[in-house]
Amino acid sequence: MNEPIDIVVTYLNSRDKKWNEDFNYYKNLELGLNVQEETNKQAFGEERTREWDFFNYWFRGVEKNCPWVNKVFLIVQNENHIPEWLDTNNPKLRVVFHEDYIPSELLPTFNTMTIELYINRIEDLSNNYIICNDDFFFLNKIDKKRFFIHNRAKQEDNSLPFAYYKPELGEFYQMLNNNLDLESKYMTDKKVRYDIYHLPTARKKDFEQKIMNENYDLILEAQKTSRFRNKTNYCACMYEDLLRICGEAIIDKVYYNCKYVTLKSCIDFDSYKDTDMVCFNDTEQLDNYEVTKNKMLEFLDKKFPKRCSYEK
Repeated sequence: MNEPIDIVVTYLNSRDKKWNEDFNYYKNLELGLNVQEETNKQAFGEERTREWDFFNYWFRGVEKNCPWVNKVFLIVQNENHIPEWLDTNNPKLRVVFHEDYIPSELLPTFNTMTIELYINRIEDLSNNYIICNDDFFFLNKIDKKRFFIHNRAKQEDNSLPFAYYKPELGEFYQMLNNNLDLESKYMTDKKVRYDIYHLPTARKKDFEQKIMNENYDLILEAQKTSRFRNKTNYCACMYEDLLRICGEAIIDKVYYNCKYVTLKSCIDFDSYKDTDMVCFNDTEQLDNYEVTKNKMLEFLDKKFPKRCSYEK
């Protein structure tokens, strides 16, 4: 019997005054202690927290194109981060606060690596779930078999020769090297590395709990280094890698007709209208925030003009 499939999405209201006060407090504290460097864009870049006002379209895409979804689990820091337009009485919605599942010694956290690593501690989350960011959009109909078949998670066939990333590539790639060290413990005769896809991904809660239990102290210490992204961290994509390594995943093509898009003002958003899934990712390469935002909101409103049941 097929188990239900939930979707987990993380969201931040960067306009929240208290959040900004806390962010700056811990930033200045860690800079003073030489825990972080001002140049760490992974931790402090404006693009990490910039608000685009498109989150309601994410819900519209889920409701229209993924009708098989059991529940949406929205992860936010606290009640100040729940969008005003969101209908929290919707029976298919579950709002989860950081304090509900993240170890208390890591709070408050401004680190998405930490936020995603501990998702498997959410008690009423289904065993089969899909992890999303708020900039991952389901633009057209998606079959649940793209993610799960007979309760087994499907993962992209994206193996690469085993090699560590060069440190000069930056903080994120050093985190991936940490992943490789941990993943190597589960590799047998052949070592392998997996490419990264910044798109919705199938995950297994019970498998992650096993990995977390076996490496709990190691992971906790790595995340305790900083309240922000740090080169000592692990990245939650290790769970996806380990599903493949441990033979727990179905290896297949998942991301056909999907795109990762680096946002810029010159983008023709209409060219993505027939794409199944797309990530519209904000990076330091963005040349004009206001122009790009207006163009994208116009596109999303044409794609999803009707309010959904998740909206008041």
